[in-house]
Amino acid sequence: MSATVDLAPRPPGTLRTTLPGNDPGRGQVQRRDTARRRTVRDLVLTLALVVLALPGRAQAEAYLRVIAQKAPVHSGPGSSYREVFIAERGQVFQVLERGSRDFWFKVELEDGTSGWIVGDVVYPFEVGPAGEDGVVTRMGQAIKGAILAPSPVAYASVGLSFSAGVLDGEGVYLLRPSWLIDPYWAVEGFAGLSPRAEKDVFLGGLGFVLRLAPGAVVGPYASLGLGAAYIRPKVDNFVDKNETLMALGAGGGLEITFKKQITVRLDARNWSLFNQNHANSGQEYSGGLAIFF
Repeated sequence: MSATVDLAPRPPGTLRTTLPGNDPGRGQVQRRDTARRRTVRDLVLTLALVVLALPGRAQAEAYLRVIAQKAPVHSGPGSSYREVFIAERGQVFQVLERGSRDFWFKVELEDGTSGWIVGDVVYPFEVGPAGEDGVVTRMGQAIKGAILAPSPVAYASVGLSFSAGVLDGEGVYLLRPSWLIDPYWAVEGFAGLSPRAEKDVFLGGLGFVLRLAPGAVVGPYASLGLGAAYIRPKVDNFVDKNETLMALGAGGGLEITFKKQITVRLDARNWSLFNQNHANSGQEYSGGLAIFF
């Protein structure tokens, strides 16, 4: 490295030596550039930290798609836990939690409850923000997601419903227990009372129910039942007499399932009460609640 020696007259004992790159003016410029770069770097890092700290408006969510024909959903992360739902191929569930043991996922079921499913029967994927749908579409999806859910009949064995309504223009109350043979067919009993001004009509019997869309949020069904009707006159009715008639009921209805497995049942049937001497008919329109186990 070379040095420049200033030979100009100086007081004794002084010698000014200037090395290349040590020029005072040039050093000040370099220091300003370095400070400017540090400021820009600090600003970029600060903005990045702020952006990362902000909650994302539409982050990707984890989902599972069932790839087996049928997949049991358990109450805990293990096959020894109770089965709470049977998922079918193609169903999609949102992941709530990953199990700490083995390969289990906690998922949200469509009725608002949750369960655990093993990873061998599902395919995980992520979904980012959805595109803008129409107002009616968004409203329908919001209503369905907030209050409606699939029917539990797809994996239930026993059902029980209580309905109230009108039969032939008079009040009627009916209790209907059922045994679900499979998701489509069920054996259903009925027991009811139609209190009237001059007599009471007691109904009881057994029939079949055919569900046309098992597991649907709104499930239509058809039914046919056969039993007996016992006619009991009031104490001040001296015209009618006690008698027992055959009772045939045919019709159908809808089951509407809400969150937490709350099912509303709507029935419309035609009842024929008859014996070898006479017959009469009336229409039943009733509604009530059903539960499944």
